Amino acid sequence: MINQDFRLTNQSNSWMRIGKLAKHKEMVFKNLFQHFNVENLRQAFVAIDGTKATGIDLKTKDQYGKDLDSNLQELVNRLHVGSYRPQAKRGVEIPKGNGKTRLIAVGSFEDKLVEWVLAQILNQLYEPLFIETSYGFRPKRSAFQAVKTTFNALVKKKRRYVVDVDIKGFFDTVSHRKMIKMLEKRISDRKLLSLISRLLEVGILTAEGLIEKDQGTPQGGIASPILSNIYLHHALDVWFLDNFTKQGGVISRYADDVVFSFKEKEEAERFFNEIKERLAFYNLEMNEDKSNKIDFSPRGGKIFNFLNFTFYWGTDRGSSKKRLRVKTKRERLNKATVEVNTWLKENRNRYTTDKIWNHLKSILRGHYNYFGLDCNRPKLVHFYFEVNGLLFKWLNRRSQRKSMCGAKFKRMLLRNPLPFPPDVRKLKHLIDRRGFYVY
Repeated sequence: MINQDFRLTNQSNSWMRIGKLAKHKEMVFKNLFQHFNVENLRQAFVAIDGTKATGIDLKTKDQYGKDLDSNLQELVNRLHVGSYRPQAKRGVEIPKGNGKTRLIAVGSFEDKLVEWVLAQILNQLYEPLFIETSYGFRPKRSAFQAVKTTFNALVKKKRRYVVDVDIKGFFDTVSHRKMIKMLEKRISDRKLLSLISRLLEVGILTAEGLIEKDQGTPQGGIASPILSNIYLHHALDVWFLDNFTKQGGVISRYADDVVFSFKEKEEAERFFNEIKERLAFYNLEMNEDKSNKIDFSPRGGKIFNFLNFTFYWGTDRGSSKKRLRVKTKRERLNKATVEVNTWLKENRNRYTTDKIWNHLKSILRGHYNYFGLDCNRPKLVHFYFEVNGLLFKWLNRRSQRKSMCGAKFKRMLLRNPLPFPPDVRKLKHLIDRRGFYVY
């Protein structure tokens, strides 16, 4: 193992220089804390969206930027003398699709600057180490690629035995001690490791009081995605590659959403039995109510969900041959419809018709961008007509009497149409259109 002090000098592009050295996968880095400098923190200031929620100090990007040079220099001084202490994060509850809520931790603007630089350093260090089929929060990778990897494992590689693992409360149960142990395999800079420890241990201030954190990487933090990827890389990815890929196992992971597929039933059984103990060693727990072990054969009639898509075997009209298909998960489609309905109900009298129209256009384009698979176009069309119906309904309820007839609404759609789902040829393809796989 290369374990020496590569003293990276302060040049204009810290990330490029770290990334170049990080290609040596066995290298251990020591002198990294110097990259917390005014130049890099200024990059963070430019990159961070100032419209996002503020932390407990309520300081905005504009307020911090009024005396930017002085504020950044003072922050650098505190970081390097060891007196910097991150503030508690502000806890915000956001609704989940199952009626529950998820706690999002919102840091102060200054802490966001520090986390942004830290995330850049860690991304450069670990990007060369991550496995090919890990897709979450990585450059030039997407949920579509994760879905495609699983699709091809089932169709091209004939991996019919699927294990869908749900990790219970992953972001709340990551062990800080084990996280630091993992980081020490790549980083020997004690100042940087100490800073990461302090950021992990920051409490979350909620309406009920301060929640002290002795485990977890709270969602909402800028550095949380890369830290989570590092944890699962060591806890899950490398272990799976070492123990199951030689027998044909395939892993497809996007953050903490992961699906495994196997050629032989015995391998799927062995993995399912061993994964519980593996997760427990890293302070994680498999949610057995949401985790499944499936014989996903074409004639079996089984389904499973991954990244808000449902995988199933369907038939073409007039044919008995089975073809693997992917569609929008029912619960996710219902949730999207409810969200549109709620927004229109609350804002129909607050905004002009043009602003409402533009907002719905944005929603539809975002939906098509994520769920726009060639085999999923019927669900895209379904969502389009749901949005149209809700728009007509709530425009008609702006006053006590009906303010719009169907003919007027149709004329408005002709003048300013809401985006219709793209033609199937323009949607993303899971396999070559010339090579559909049927059974």
